[in-house]
Amino acid sequence: MKPVSLANMTRHATSTLFLVPSGTDRHVEALRLAAPLAGGTERDHALARRGVHPDIIALCAPEGKERIGIDQVRAAIRAAQFAPVQGDRKVCVIPSAEDLTPEAANALLKTLEEPPREMAFVLLAEQTVDLLPTIVSRSRILRLLPTDTSDLIDRLRQVGYDDLSAEWILEVSDRPGELDRFFTEHVDIAQLRENSRARAESLGAVELVSASIGGESVLRREALVALLERAAARDGDLLIEGVRFLASQPREAGFGLLQDLLHVAFGPLRSDRSRTADPQVWDRLGSLGAGRLEAVCLAIDRAHRALSTHAPPEAVFLSLLLSVGGGDDGR
Repeated sequence: MKPVSLANMTRHATSTLFLVPSGTDRHVEALRLAAPLAGGTERDHALARRGVHPDIIALCAPEGKERIGIDQVRAAIRAAQFAPVQGDRKVCVIPSAEDLTPEAANALLKTLEEPPREMAFVLLAEQTVDLLPTIVSRSRILRLLPTDTSDLIDRLRQVGYDDLSAEWILEVSDRPGELDRFFTEHVDIAQLRENSRARAESLGAVELVSASIGGESVLRREALVALLERAAARDGDLLIEGVRFLASQPREAGFGLLQDLLHVAFGPLRSDRSRTADPQVWDRLGSLGAGRLEAVCLAIDRAHRALSTHAPPEAVFLSLLLSVGGGDDGR
Protein backbone atom coordinates (compact mmCIF):
# COMPACT_ATOMS: atom_id res chain seq x y z
CA MET A 1 0.00 0.00 0.00
CA LYS A 2 1.42 3.35 -1.04
CA PRO A 3 1.93 5.59 2.02
CA VAL A 4 0.29 8.99 2.28
CA SER A 5 2.06 11.80 4.08
CA LEU A 6 0.58 14.00 6.78
CA ALA A 7 0.79 16.91 4.33
CA ASN A 8 -1.45 15.08 1.85
CA MET A 9 -4.07 14.67 4.56
CA THR A 10 -4.07 18.38 5.46
CA ARG A 11 -3.77 19.94 2.01
CA HIS A 12 -7.55 20.17 1.53
CA ALA A 13 -8.20 21.89 4.87
CA THR A 14 -8.25 25.67 5.19
CA SER A 15 -7.45 25.39 8.90
CA THR A 16 -5.75 22.53 10.71
CA LEU A 17 -5.54 22.45 14.49
CA PHE A 18 -2.71 20.28 15.79
CA LEU A 19 -3.06 19.21 19.40
CA VAL A 20 0.49 18.94 20.69
CA PRO A 21 1.91 17.52 23.93
CA SER A 22 3.09 19.74 26.74
CA GLY A 23 6.72 20.78 26.31
CA THR A 24 6.63 20.82 22.50
CA ASP A 25 8.75 23.50 20.83
CA ARG A 26 5.72 25.10 19.23
CA HIS A 27 7.56 27.43 16.85
CA VAL A 28 9.79 24.71 15.40
CA GLU A 29 6.90 22.26 15.13
CA ALA A 30 4.63 24.83 13.47
CA LEU A 31 7.21 25.58 10.78
CA ARG A 32 7.76 21.86 10.19
CA LEU A 33 4.04 21.32 9.72
CA ALA A 34 3.63 24.37 7.50
CA ALA A 35 6.56 23.53 5.20
CA PRO A 36 4.82 21.02 2.89
CA LEU A 37 1.68 23.17 2.73
CA ALA A 38 3.62 26.17 1.45
CA GLY A 39 5.34 24.26 -1.35
CA GLY A 40 6.50 20.86 -2.47
CA THR A 41 10.17 21.50 -3.22
CA GLU A 42 13.15 20.87 -0.98
CA ARG A 43 13.94 24.58 -1.16
CA ASP A 44 10.44 25.39 0.16
CA HIS A 45 10.92 22.96 3.03
CA ALA A 46 14.40 24.23 3.90
CA LEU A 47 13.32 27.89 3.91
CA ALA A 48 10.25 27.05 6.00
CA ARG A 49 12.21 25.18 8.65
CA ARG A 50 14.62 28.12 8.90
CA GLY A 51 11.70 30.49 9.35
CA VAL A 52 12.44 32.57 6.25
CA HIS A 53 9.93 31.24 3.69
CA PRO A 54 8.27 34.33 2.09
CA ASP A 55 4.85 32.66 2.03
CA ILE A 56 4.72 31.58 5.68
CA ILE A 57 3.36 34.11 8.16
CA ALA A 58 3.91 33.37 11.85
CA LEU A 59 1.51 34.95 14.34
CA CYS A 60 3.08 35.18 17.79
CA ALA A 61 2.63 37.53 20.70
CA PRO A 62 4.74 40.68 20.12
CA GLU A 63 7.77 41.20 22.30
CA GLY A 64 6.70 42.43 25.71
CA LYS A 65 3.12 41.20 25.29
CA GLU A 66 1.43 37.92 26.18
CA ARG A 67 -1.40 37.86 23.64
CA ILE A 68 -1.84 37.98 19.86
CA GLY A 69 -3.89 41.03 18.94
CA ILE A 70 -6.49 41.70 16.30
CA ASP A 71 -4.14 43.93 14.28
CA GLN A 72 -1.77 41.00 13.71
CA VAL A 73 -4.61 38.79 12.49
CA ARG A 74 -5.86 41.52 10.18
CA ALA A 75 -2.34 41.94 8.74
CA ALA A 76 -2.19 38.21 8.00
CA ILE A 77 -5.60 38.35 6.33
CA ARG A 78 -4.49 41.27 4.15
CA ALA A 79 -1.44 39.25 3.08
CA ALA A 80 -3.77 36.55 1.78
CA GLN A 81 -5.03 38.97 -0.86
CA PHE A 82 -1.72 38.67 -2.71
CA ALA A 83 -0.54 35.66 -4.67
CA PRO A 84 2.18 33.44 -3.15
CA VAL A 85 5.70 34.71 -3.80
CA GLN A 86 7.39 31.35 -4.16
CA GLY A 87 5.29 28.45 -2.97
CA ASP A 88 1.89 26.99 -3.82
CA ARG A 89 -0.04 28.96 -1.20
CA LYS A 90 0.42 31.22 1.78
CA VAL A 91 0.37 29.60 5.20
CA CYS A 92 -0.41 31.40 8.44
CA VAL A 93 0.99 29.55 11.46
CA ILE A 94 -0.15 30.28 15.01
CA PRO A 95 2.16 28.27 17.30
CA SER A 96 0.20 29.23 20.43
CA ALA A 97 -3.39 29.58 19.29
CA GLU A 98 -4.60 29.98 22.86
CA ASP A 99 -2.73 33.33 22.96
CA LEU A 100 -5.27 34.94 20.62
CA THR A 101 -7.23 37.71 22.30
CA PRO A 102 -11.03 37.34 22.04
CA GLU A 103 -11.06 40.07 19.39
CA ALA A 104 -8.28 38.39 17.40
CA ALA A 105 -9.98 35.00 17.69
CA ASN A 106 -13.24 36.43 16.35
CA ALA A 107 -11.42 38.08 13.45
CA LEU A 108 -9.79 34.74 12.62
CA LEU A 109 -13.16 33.02 12.86
CA LYS A 110 -14.67 35.37 10.27
CA THR A 111 -11.82 34.49 7.93
CA LEU A 112 -12.35 30.76 8.42
CA GLU A 113 -16.04 31.20 7.62
CA GLU A 114 -15.10 32.74 4.25
CA PRO A 115 -11.56 31.43 3.70
CA PRO A 116 -9.15 32.89 1.14
CA ARG A 117 -8.46 30.51 -1.75
CA GLU A 118 -4.68 30.62 -1.49
CA MET A 119 -4.13 30.57 2.26
CA ALA A 120 -4.01 27.80 4.84
CA PHE A 121 -3.94 28.17 8.62
CA VAL A 122 -1.92 25.95 10.96
CA LEU A 123 -2.86 26.28 14.64
CA LEU A 124 -1.16 24.58 17.57
CA ALA A 125 -2.63 24.11 21.03
CA GLU A 126 -2.55 21.55 23.83
CA GLN A 127 -6.33 21.29 24.26
CA THR A 128 -9.38 22.29 22.27
CA VAL A 129 -10.97 23.82 25.38
CA ASP A 130 -8.39 26.63 25.23
CA LEU A 131 -9.88 27.92 21.95
CA LEU A 132 -13.17 29.27 20.69
CA PRO A 133 -15.43 26.27 19.99
CA THR A 134 -16.34 27.80 16.64
CA ILE A 135 -12.67 27.93 15.57
CA VAL A 136 -12.24 24.32 16.65
CA SER A 137 -15.32 23.26 14.68
CA ARG A 138 -13.99 24.90 11.51
CA SER A 139 -10.59 23.22 11.73
CA ARG A 140 -9.42 19.76 10.89
CA ILE A 141 -8.07 18.40 14.17
CA LEU A 142 -5.03 16.15 14.35
CA ARG A 143 -3.38 14.98 17.54
CA LEU A 144 0.41 14.68 17.50
CA LEU A 145 2.21 12.16 19.65
CA PRO A 146 5.04 13.46 21.82
CA THR A 147 8.28 13.71 19.87
CA ASP A 148 10.04 12.20 22.88
CA THR A 149 8.11 9.45 24.63
CA SER A 150 11.15 7.88 26.26
CA ASP A 151 10.06 8.72 29.83
CA LEU A 152 6.59 7.24 29.30
CA ILE A 153 8.04 4.18 27.56
CA ASP A 154 10.45 3.69 30.48
CA ARG A 155 7.59 3.85 33.00
CA LEU A 156 5.63 1.26 31.03
CA ARG A 157 8.70 -0.98 30.75
CA GLN A 158 9.05 -0.90 34.53
CA VAL A 159 5.53 -2.32 34.80
CA GLY A 160 6.49 -5.13 32.41
CA TYR A 161 5.39 -4.02 28.95
CA ASP A 162 7.57 -4.64 25.89
CA ASP A 163 8.33 -1.73 23.57
CA LEU A 164 5.66 -2.58 20.98
CA SER A 165 2.94 -2.84 23.62
CA ALA A 166 4.13 0.38 25.26
CA GLU A 167 3.99 2.26 21.95
CA TRP A 168 0.51 0.92 21.27
CA ILE A 169 -0.70 1.99 24.72
CA LEU A 170 0.53 5.54 24.03
CA GLU A 171 -1.15 5.41 20.62
CA VAL A 172 -4.65 4.66 21.92
CA SER A 173 -4.60 6.38 25.34
CA ASP A 174 -5.01 9.94 24.14
CA ARG A 175 -7.44 11.30 26.73
CA PRO A 176 -6.61 12.60 30.20
CA GLY A 177 -6.10 9.85 32.76
CA GLU A 178 -6.25 6.92 30.32
CA LEU A 179 -2.61 5.98 30.85
CA ASP A 180 -3.00 5.64 34.62
CA ARG A 181 -4.34 2.08 34.58
CA PHE A 182 -1.34 0.88 32.58
CA PHE A 183 1.14 2.54 34.92
CA THR A 184 -0.33 0.90 38.03
CA GLU A 185 -0.49 -2.73 36.85
CA HIS A 186 0.58 -4.95 33.99
CA VAL A 187 -2.21 -5.88 31.59
CA ASP A 188 -2.04 -8.66 28.99
CA ILE A 189 -2.39 -6.42 25.93
CA ALA A 190 -3.03 -9.22 23.43
CA GLN A 191 -5.83 -10.63 25.57
CA LEU A 192 -7.25 -7.18 26.28
CA ARG A 193 -7.38 -6.40 22.58
CA GLU A 194 -8.93 -9.76 21.74
CA ASN A 195 -11.61 -9.29 24.39
CA SER A 196 -12.29 -5.71 23.32
CA ARG A 197 -12.51 -6.67 19.66
CA ALA A 198 -14.93 -9.49 20.44
CA ARG A 199 -17.03 -7.15 22.54
CA ALA A 200 -17.07 -4.45 19.85
CA GLU A 201 -18.12 -6.97 17.21
CA SER A 202 -20.98 -8.18 19.43
CA LEU A 203 -22.43 -4.70 20.03
CA GLY A 204 -25.56 -3.47 18.35
CA ALA A 205 -25.35 -0.37 16.17
CA VAL A 206 -26.29 2.11 18.89
CA GLU A 207 -23.98 0.51 21.47
CA LEU A 208 -21.15 0.48 18.91
CA VAL A 209 -21.52 4.19 18.22
CA SER A 210 -21.67 4.89 21.96
CA ALA A 211 -18.47 2.92 22.57
CA SER A 212 -16.78 4.75 19.67
CA ILE A 213 -17.57 8.07 21.34
CA GLY A 214 -17.04 7.41 25.03
CA GLY A 215 -15.75 3.93 25.68
CA GLU A 216 -12.53 3.27 27.58
CA SER A 217 -9.45 3.60 25.39
CA VAL A 218 -9.00 0.02 24.12
CA LEU A 219 -12.68 -0.67 23.53
CA ARG A 220 -13.01 2.73 21.87
CA ARG A 221 -10.23 1.91 19.40
CA GLU A 222 -11.72 -1.48 18.56
CA ALA A 223 -15.19 0.05 18.25
CA LEU A 224 -13.93 2.71 15.82
CA VAL A 225 -12.38 0.05 13.59
CA ALA A 226 -15.52 -2.08 13.79
CA LEU A 227 -17.64 0.96 12.92
CA LEU A 228 -15.60 1.55 9.75
CA GLU A 229 -15.78 -2.14 8.85
CA ARG A 230 -19.58 -2.20 9.25
CA ALA A 231 -19.95 1.01 7.28
CA ALA A 232 -17.84 -0.51 4.48
CA ALA A 233 -20.21 -3.50 4.51
CA ARG A 234 -23.24 -1.15 4.36
CA ASP A 235 -24.64 -2.49 7.64
CA GLY A 236 -28.32 -1.49 7.67
CA ASP A 237 -28.66 -1.12 11.44
CA LEU A 238 -25.64 1.17 11.56
CA LEU A 239 -26.96 3.30 8.69
CA ILE A 240 -30.35 3.71 10.34
CA GLU A 241 -30.29 3.27 14.12
CA GLY A 242 -26.60 4.13 14.52
CA VAL A 243 -26.93 7.34 12.50
CA ARG A 244 -30.06 8.40 14.38
CA PHE A 245 -28.36 7.88 17.71
CA LEU A 246 -25.23 9.74 16.60
CA ALA A 247 -27.31 12.65 15.31
CA SER A 248 -28.98 12.92 18.73
CA GLN A 249 -25.66 13.39 20.54
CA PRO A 250 -24.13 16.80 21.36
CA ARG A 251 -22.36 18.34 18.38
CA GLU A 252 -19.04 18.21 20.27
CA ALA A 253 -19.38 14.42 20.46
CA GLY A 254 -19.81 14.29 16.70
CA PHE A 255 -16.70 16.37 16.12
CA GLY A 256 -14.76 14.12 18.51
CA LEU A 257 -15.89 10.99 16.67
CA LEU A 258 -14.85 12.45 13.33
CA GLN A 259 -11.41 13.28 14.74
CA ASP A 260 -10.96 9.74 16.07
CA LEU A 261 -12.23 8.14 12.85
CA LEU A 262 -9.75 10.19 10.83
CA HIS A 263 -6.91 9.10 13.10
CA VAL A 264 -7.84 5.42 12.73
CA ALA A 265 -8.51 5.53 8.98
CA PHE A 266 -5.32 7.47 8.32
CA GLY A 267 -3.16 4.95 10.23
CA PRO A 268 -2.70 2.46 7.36
CA LEU A 269 -1.82 5.32 4.99
CA ARG A 270 0.89 6.91 7.11
CA SER A 271 4.31 7.13 5.54
CA ASP A 272 6.01 7.04 8.95
CA ARG A 273 4.81 3.80 10.51
CA SER A 274 7.53 3.82 13.13
CA ARG A 275 5.26 6.03 15.25
CA THR A 276 2.29 3.64 15.06
CA ALA A 277 2.20 0.30 16.82
CA ASP A 278 -1.08 -1.00 15.46
CA PRO A 279 -0.48 -3.54 12.67
CA GLN A 280 -3.84 -5.17 13.44
CA VAL A 281 -5.62 -2.05 12.24
CA TRP A 282 -3.48 -2.04 9.09
CA ASP A 283 -4.48 -5.65 8.43
CA ARG A 284 -8.20 -5.02 8.95
CA LEU A 285 -8.61 -1.68 7.19
CA GLY A 286 -5.84 -2.21 4.65
CA SER A 287 -8.09 -4.70 2.87
CA LEU A 288 -10.26 -1.76 1.78
CA GLY A 289 -7.42 -0.59 -0.44
CA ALA A 290 -5.41 2.65 -0.48
CA GLY A 291 -7.84 4.43 -2.80
CA ARG A 292 -10.83 3.68 -0.61
CA LEU A 293 -9.02 4.63 2.60
CA GLU A 294 -7.88 7.95 1.22
CA ALA A 295 -11.42 8.60 -0.01
CA VAL A 296 -12.69 7.77 3.49
CA CYS A 297 -10.31 10.32 5.03
CA LEU A 298 -11.48 12.98 2.60
CA ALA A 299 -15.12 12.06 3.32
CA ILE A 300 -14.45 12.54 7.03
CA ASP A 301 -13.01 15.96 6.27
CA ARG A 302 -16.11 16.88 4.24
CA ALA A 303 -18.33 15.69 7.09
CA HIS A 304 -16.38 17.86 9.53
CA ARG A 305 -16.82 20.92 7.35
CA ALA A 306 -20.52 20.20 6.82
CA LEU A 307 -21.12 19.72 10.54
CA SER A 308 -19.30 22.98 11.30
CA THR A 309 -21.74 24.86 9.03
CA HIS A 310 -24.66 23.40 11.00
CA ALA A 311 -25.81 21.01 8.30
CA PRO A 312 -28.33 18.43 9.64
CA PRO A 313 -26.23 15.92 11.63
CA GLU A 314 -28.26 12.92 10.48
CA ALA A 315 -27.63 13.78 6.82
CA VAL A 316 -23.94 14.47 7.50
CA PHE A 317 -23.26 11.14 9.21
CA LEU A 318 -25.40 9.09 6.82
CA SER A 319 -23.51 10.56 3.87
CA LEU A 320 -20.20 9.81 5.57
CA LEU A 321 -21.01 6.18 6.35
CA LEU A 322 -22.35 5.62 2.83
CA SER A 323 -19.07 7.04 1.50
CA VAL A 324 -17.11 4.50 3.54
CA GLY A 325 -19.03 1.77 1.74
CA GLY A 326 -18.28 3.25 -1.72
CA GLY A 327 -17.24 1.43 -4.86
CA ASP A 328 -13.97 -0.36 -5.50
CA ASP A 329 -12.43 2.85 -6.78
CA GLY A 330 -12.81 4.35 -3.29
CA ARG A 331 -15.71 6.63 -4.23
